[in-house]
Amino acid sequence: MLNKLTNWIDNREGNVAIILAIAIIPILALVGIAIDLQNTNTSRQFIQYTMDNAVIAGSREMQAGKSKAEINTYINNFVDGVVKAKNYAVGCKPVEVTYSEGSQDINATIKCQQKTTLTELIGYQYLDFTVTSGSTYGIGNVDVSFVFDISGSMGWDGKMGALKDAAEDAVDVLLPTGATEDMGDVRISMVSYSNYVDAGDYFKKVTNLNPTRTFTNTYTTTERVCVEWRRNGRCRRYEYQDVEHTSSETFTNTCVEERLGSEAYTDEDPGPFSWIEAIEPTYDSRRDRWSMASCNPIGPLPLTDDRDKLKDYISKLNANGGTAGHIGIAWGWYAISPQWDSVWPSGSDPLEYDAPDSAKAMIIMTDGDFLNWHNTGEGSSFDQAKKLCDNIKEEGVRVYTVAFKAPSQGKQILEYCASGTEFAFKAESADELTDAYTKIAQSISDLRITY
Repeated sequence: MLNKLTNWIDNREGNVAIILAIAIIPILALVGIAIDLQNTNTSRQFIQYTMDNAVIAGSREMQAGKSKAEINTYINNFVDGVVKAKNYAVGCKPVEVTYSEGSQDINATIKCQQKTTLTELIGYQYLDFTVTSGSTYGIGNVDVSFVFDISGSMGWDGKMGALKDAAEDAVDVLLPTGATEDMGDVRISMVSYSNYVDAGDYFKKVTNLNPTRTFTNTYTTTERVCVEWRRNGRCRRYEYQDVEHTSSETFTNTCVEERLGSEAYTDEDPGPFSWIEAIEPTYDSRRDRWSMASCNPIGPLPLTDDRDKLKDYISKLNANGGTAGHIGIAWGWYAISPQWDSVWPSGSDPLEYDAPDSAKAMIIMTDGDFLNWHNTGEGSSFDQAKKLCDNIKEEGVRVYTVAFKAPSQGKQILEYCASGTEFAFKAESADELTDAYTKIAQSISDLRITY
């Protein structure tokens, strides 16, 4: 009996070994499938992330004016480069790029294969997967104000020409040709400053004064006056008397200074106790002569999506005068402030700060220090600019700054005013200036992944 039991046990162990030998292959295959599916899912997520970034980058290339063929090549090179750099065990076919008719949308599809490990035991060397992505040029509703320094130094070293080229490129990015209604409502305003800001057609609304004004000065002199005459017409007796004189002159001028009073650093609409200060002439009593300062004759351009108007404004920029940067910053704010909707014409009334699916942005540019100010009781132009920028950012306005060949103080104030270090740009050449404005415009554009 003992021998029979021993033989039976020996035979049973052999059967189990045979069963295990038969079962090990499907067990390994199941384990391999689990591992390979996990690897494939990881690869899919990586490829999805890469594709999302590739189509966003491709959309930026579209905004920069690249052709569809160039964009196709760019997207494929982008994906191929990232995949090779990460050394994933995945092979992909070229990205298929298509464009939605009548819009700026980019759609991209890629087919890939993940190399398997243990799943190869049951005849599957690769697991296939497909990834799709797309981007749309979806800016939403945005009010943007450009603030240009047109002081005299901008006329040196080709800086004004470089500014005009860069600003036009930014307009092309924000308002691309062939834009459709579903791309959002983007409007741009433009303001330029030097010693002052020219209020242009809006002078009376913001100052409560007429552009053409007569200024009178009354003064007294002590003169020898004849008080008694002879019959022959000669003076018999003289006396010294005070004689009153009146001197007047009429000027037409729309230049303005800082706002004074409690609303100096707010966007309160112009009115009693919050009017903008108009410049006034000075009188030289020794020469009995009046003089009135001037500013560049180019008033603010209210919010518009008319590319021709914007580019016409840019073409008229002319360098002259000093740098009162705080006044330019204030007017850049006024141009997009809902408080000023009574000043601007119909269609240019700014969005409310809390309007849904909307944003506001300012792009402040200078090539120098803020050296000129007129409201001496409030500190320098630098000091006044800081107060304005604090209040502007508090309203949720995204502030970008561009220091173009600017000295250290100019860079310092722009860094302070910017919404963050990544919003403060520095340019030392025409190409860098164009690149700065283009990056800012692309940032404002808010490209979105669609799926």
